Amino acid sequence: MNKKIVFTIILSLIIAILSACSSGTTDNNREHTSQELQRLCRIEIYSAEDDTLINTIEDSDMLSQFNGLNNVASDFTDNEEEIKNALKDSTPLYRIVAYKSPVAVYNDGELEKLYTITVYKDTNIIKTEVSEETIKSFPVPSEYLTFYEDVTDEEMEFLMSLTSFSIDDESGD
Repeated sequence: MNKKIVFTIILSLIIAILSACSSGTTDNNREHTSQELQRLCRIEIYSAEDDTLINTIEDSDMLSQFNGLNNVASDFTDNEEEIKNALKDSTPLYRIVAYKSPVAVYNDGELEKLYTITVYKDTNIIKTEVSEETIKSFPVPSEYLTFYEDVTDEEMEFLMSLTSFSIDDESGD
C-alpha cells in the first residue's frame, strides 16, 4: 500500500516539474513554431518578367505576418471571367511562391510548394494558384486551384514590401 502512495506522489511531482518547465516557452520573444506557421518555412519572390529570384524570406516574424495575411477571410470573387478579362491588360510584376516543410517523418528534406501568388501592376487583384502537389489524396484540375482576390491597399503594400525585406532592415531599427 505504501509503495502505491509513494509512486503516486513521485509521479505527481514529475508531472508538476515538467509542466513548470514548459510554461517558460510562452513569452513574446520566442520564435514562431512550425505549427503556428502551418509549416510555412520559406517565401521566394521572383520577377514575373524574367523569372529571376528577387528575395528569399525565412524569417519567422515575416512568415507569420504573411501567413496572417492569407488567413484573413478574403474577398474572393465569383466574377472570374470579368477579372480574367481585366487582368489581360495588366502586367504581372512578381510571383510570390510559398513553401512548407513536408509532413512525412522520412522525407528528403525538400520543401513542398504550397501556392504561387501573382501580383499585377496598377491593380489590387492578385491571382493565387494552389500547387497540385499539395493535394495528395486525388488529382484536382488546375482550373479549380486558381483563385482571384481583390486585396486591400495595406495587403498589397505588404506583398510589395516582400521584394525588399531583409533581416538587416529589422535589426537596424
